[in-house]
Amino acid sequence: MKFARYGKSYQLVIRNADDLRVLLTLDESHWAATSAPTAAFLEDPAFLAHLDTDKNGRVMTDEVLAATRWLLDTLADTSKIGEPKDEIPVSFIRTDGPAGQALLTTATYVNEQCNPDGKSVSLAHVRSCMADLRAKPLNGDGILIADAAGNDAELAAYISAAVAATGGSPDLSGKQGVSSAQLAAFRQAITDFLAWKDRGTPDNGETMPFGADTPSLYASFVSNAQAIDHFFFLVGFDRFAPDQAAKFLAADGAAADPDAALAAAPVAKPLEDGSLPLCGDNVNPKARAALAALRDGLVKRVLGGEPVAISEAQWQTIRERLAPYAAYLADKKGAIVEALPEADLRGWAASDVAARADALQTADEVVAKRVAAFADLERLLLYHRRLIRFLNNFTALTEFYNPKATALFERGRLLIDGRWLNLCMEVPDPAAHAAVAKASGIFTVYAKITPSGGAPYTIVAPATVGSRGKLQAGKRGVFFDVRNHEHDAIVTSVIENPISLMEAVLAPFKNIANMLLGKIDALSTQAQTGLEKAADSAVTDVMSGKSVTDSKPAAPPTQNMGNLFMGVSVSIAALSSGFAFFAKSLSGMSVRARCLTGLSALLIVFGPVILAGVIKLLRQDIGPLLEGAGWSINRSMGLTWHLRRQLTVRKPYPREADGTPRRRRRTILLSLINLALLAGIIWTCIRLWIGE
Repeated sequence: MKFARYGKSYQLVIRNADDLRVLLTLDESHWAATSAPTAAFLEDPAFLAHLDTDKNGRVMTDEVLAATRWLLDTLADTSKIGEPKDEIPVSFIRTDGPAGQALLTTATYVNEQCNPDGKSVSLAHVRSCMADLRAKPLNGDGILIADAAGNDAELAAYISAAVAATGGSPDLSGKQGVSSAQLAAFRQAITDFLAWKDRGTPDNGETMPFGADTPSLYASFVSNAQAIDHFFFLVGFDRFAPDQAAKFLAADGAAADPDAALAAAPVAKPLEDGSLPLCGDNVNPKARAALAALRDGLVKRVLGGEPVAISEAQWQTIRERLAPYAAYLADKKGAIVEALPEADLRGWAASDVAARADALQTADEVVAKRVAAFADLERLLLYHRRLIRFLNNFTALTEFYNPKATALFERGRLLIDGRWLNLCMEVPDPAAHAAVAKASGIFTVYAKITPSGGAPYTIVAPATVGSRGKLQAGKRGVFFDVRNHEHDAIVTSVIENPISLMEAVLAPFKNIANMLLGKIDALSTQAQTGLEKAADSAVTDVMSGKSVTDSKPAAPPTQNMGNLFMGVSVSIAALSSGFAFFAKSLSGMSVRARCLTGLSALLIVFGPVILAGVIKLLRQDIGPLLEGAGWSINRSMGLTWHLRRQLTVRKPYPREADGTPRRRRRTILLSLINLALLAGIIWTCIRLWIGE
């Protein structure tokens, strides 16, 4: 077991299978991270899907340990784990257990299909076989489509009907099919519906009291039942409260027109005994046709004769005669197949097509086992190549600290304001991220990236070298993703913190200067406002003809300004006196004492400020930037001098170029050296001349 210091923390070194075995015994509190969203990693999606066993979109410690343990237990030879190859020799697979035997069988099948002479199995060949298998009608996804029936037309029609009846489920091919549960529901629906249908034959007196005419007579009853029930309710109400019921039994006089009044009225005016007239002038004109049809059909069949009215008791008798048929309809089963032709349903019920569908489902389950075997072989190949690198971006963050590598959670580089921001991570919710990232103490930039032809997204990038410059909302830049594709970028917000020691030292003085400028600006604004009011008052007096002498003398508009300048003058005088006293005190000191006094003064003024700035920079931590993106970080990720220069880079000008700041500084330095030499020569000549 070996740990190494990266940044300001110690992390496990993971290079080979021995380090993986050590990881299985290491307490998780020593890991760099204990969880992270799968979307944070630019990795093979299948690798992340295999790793995320509970499919919650996050990688957890137990999933990492399970993946590591499975890889070590599956391989007979672990010496090549982590090599950048998408293939392994078949002999590397451990075959002393059923899982290894299944992997070996699958690897042999893959090589038979794609690489007959090969001794190694490759990821490309495994995925090719998986793609071929999934393109077939029986692809192991548990969904049957009509094409899977082949030349069996009856079975194909049966599956298509099942899709139509149940709604179906999407197959991997993109077509609609049926699952085993939907197929079973369809089969049961056919049985139930046909059994229910057989109970409703015309010769079944229990459910069809009027034989073949029962459905039409019941339809007539249902279409009039609500209006007639309402009529008898109003008749009962009239007997209880005749004065109040009168307005409900008559047409609505408040309606806009007679047609609307009739529509709001009952189906008829009750006879003296409270019965419902079925014909005559007492019937509502809008209901005459319906009541006539009801009388000629249902009422005559139940009551006999030529009825011209029915009582409430007779209406209940009619209802009771139809009750068995109403109960039969309410007991309908298998309604999902009602829209299908009954002849087809009876034909499928009489044949063995359901058994053939079950056999096809069983064949698909066999394919599913082969698909699962392909998935296990794919997982082995992915883990063999990618697991160690992933662990160096999760369990340890060594790849992040390596200046020659790009961590899996990095999205690219942001070129903005003359510098490269090299650590760029995607954040789905910038506001939520900023709430956590404030604890980092780092100057942080949020930028919206707009890929050509793609959906925009937001990245976060820390600035760790130089000064703030023009890094602010609205500043435009260019973003280069990990594939070096160029995209437009614009800063949406920043978290302000010191970037360098110079900024940290000057921050208090900058705040004081801003405060003084604010005070001066406020006083200037106040003086300007007073001057404008005085001028406005004078103009108003002149325009109104009022004598200027009649006006009350106004305070001089420059009084505040004069007070300001007087205060400044007094301050300057006080400072001048102080400097004079200080200069007089220094004049009586030796050169050494003067130097010590000046150095002491500088330390007194700048010492605490420099110390506070150094502490701020030492407290800066990248960890909160990751935690804001959904990580759980265990280790401090403080910024070292080398890491600062790695995360933010200002490229130097070419050495051979003219007119650059490098050449300018060199020219100024040479000029100062020449002036110093000239001054030394002149001073020496003066001393020699005086000595002579």
